[in-house]
Amino acid sequence: MRINRRLCVESLLVTLFMTLGIIGWKVARGMWMTATYVPEMSHSYSSATNLQSQVTFGAVVRWDAGLIFLYAAGFILFAAAYYGIRSGLLKRKQRS
Repeated sequence: MRINRRLCVESLLVTLFMTLGIIGWKVARGMWMTATYVPEMSHSYSSATNLQSQVTFGAVVRWDAGLIFLYAAGFILFAAAYYGIRSGLLKRKQRS
């Protein structure tokens, strides 16, 4: 089985652009939500018994080896799936 280099590079680039697009969408959505957020002061303390003394912001993400491996495996699997689909379509097109 020969590996089509052009198709391999294309699948890696498509996967990279999809990943960057998803991250960009999350950043843009977060910026939009931050800019348009208006708190409702009248209902915010109606059911609170103790007020928090600390404010939490965002989520804590720990970048350990397992998480990096999981992201890398997902990237490679998506690229391999894209490559398989595109090579199958090219073979089908060449037969007909």
